[in-house]
Amino acid sequence: MSWSRTSQRCASRAFVLTATLTAALATPALLAPGAGAAPDATPTRSATPTASPTTSPTGSPTQSGTPAPGGAAGSTPGGAAGKCPTLPDVSGPLRSWEAVADLPEARTHLATTTACDGRIFALGGETAAGAGGAGGGAGTTATPSATPSGSPTATSSTATPTATYTPTATPMTPTGSASPDETPGVRLTPAAYNGGLPTETPDDLSPGLPGGTSPTSTASPTSTASPTSSASPTSSASASPNGGAGAPVSTVQVFDPKAGTWSDAPDLPTARSHLAAATDPDGRIYAIGGRTAGNGGNSGGATDTVEVYTPSTGDWTTAPSLPKPMADPSATRGTDGKIYVLDATTLAIYDPDSRDWSTAAAPPSANAAPVLAGLPDGRILAAGGLEAGNGSGKEASSDAYAYTPGSGGSGGGSWAEVASLPTAVADAAGATGPDGRVYIVGGQDGDGDAVGNTQVFTPDDDRWSAGPSSALATRTGHGAATGGDGHVYVAGGSSGSGAPLDTTASLSE
Repeated sequence: MSWSRTSQRCASRAFVLTATLTAALATPALLAPGAGAAPDATPTRSATPTASPTTSPTGSPTQSGTPAPGGAAGSTPGGAAGKCPTLPDVSGPLRSWEAVADLPEARTHLATTTACDGRIFALGGETAAGAGGAGGGAGTTATPSATPSGSPTATSSTATPTATYTPTATPMTPTGSASPDETPGVRLTPAAYNGGLPTETPDDLSPGLPGGTSPTSTASPTSTASPTSSASPTSSASASPNGGAGAPVSTVQVFDPKAGTWSDAPDLPTARSHLAAATDPDGRIYAIGGRTAGNGGNSGGATDTVEVYTPSTGDWTTAPSLPKPMADPSATRGTDGKIYVLDATTLAIYDPDSRDWSTAAAPPSANAAPVLAGLPDGRILAAGGLEAGNGSGKEASSDAYAYTPGSGGSGGGSWAEVASLPTAVADAAGATGPDGRVYIVGGQDGDGDAVGNTQVFTPDDDRWSAGPSSALATRTGHGAATGGDGHVYVAGGSSGSGAPLDTTASLSE
């Protein structure tokens, strides 16, 4: 009897020990001294070994580190340092155009900006009457003739994979460090325009909503178009022959350079065209000014409205209004983290920390709608635009000026003339590239014709040079921004015939 009880107790203890060992083997962290629970998110790579990633209160990844001066590797052209991922170096210049996935909807006079995760937001704009295949009259089809071999394109706007996403989680906090074989490089600095700065998309980016959130899709991507088609980029949107300005739209769509696809984001609260866009150091997206009544009239219902999108929550909110309505604003973010907004007569400066606007004078040229871009040395470049004056005889300008901010980024700065554009352009778009150069793409020349030029500004010596020309770059009223892969992207706009475009193209090394 005594042996029986003892054997029963031993068997019971053996069972408990076996169960404990089984559980431990199934959870390796329990066997590692001092180890915590295994992370439930894939670590984000940091390409700068000295940087220490943290998470800002708004959920945007933040990073400390000292940028190199003068636009060299490690610099932050177009934006404040320390808030967006640091990514590998691109020395530039960028030389090669290729077609990528089309916008789901042909739009012109839209705005673009780069989010902190490297995705590109395309906001607002307008579509011409009859666009999108609407019946009722003859239209024209915008077809850039270049056919890049092997270029990823979609053959129609309805074939582009799109989905509607609802944010259900806050962005993942970067927790990894650089591997020994990674190359330190520039930091992603979303700017506006027109501009943002990155080079290679972080590995933790997934298709869907910006910010690394885990989206809940309400519409499955059902594209039947092959993203590897070599067909020439073609706008499938039909438009009335006048290229006519339709009503402003509230559409917001997001391009993921890593996935090569567009997705839908929550609409603008206020439908607008001719607006500007910028991203603040905490990753919030700003939709600034523009027109609420399309392209009609001299100002088309100019507005002072500023609305802000927070990627981590998927919500739009209202920010303090512009100091005055602006029908054709241009915007960028400076290295001081402030947002600079320019029209023909006023430079408005927004401080995201204090939520206050200040003002300064516009450049002496007083051109309307120039390209605005932040430079690595802290200056703000304004180039091209429509010459000052009244009436329909105004022409494209080659003027270029650089603004040096005053102390604290207040309105006490000054403008200085720099080298003129080689080709005068209006209604162009531009972005600060990963190499610190500014790439101004397309626009209308002095004869009113759409051009496919790329004009490149090197801030180290304030010099312009000719970049690659392409039918893919031949457009006006488009948006431009630098994606997380270091390519400069142009999206939408109008063709030489005035028809709105749904095509997107990238400029890379």
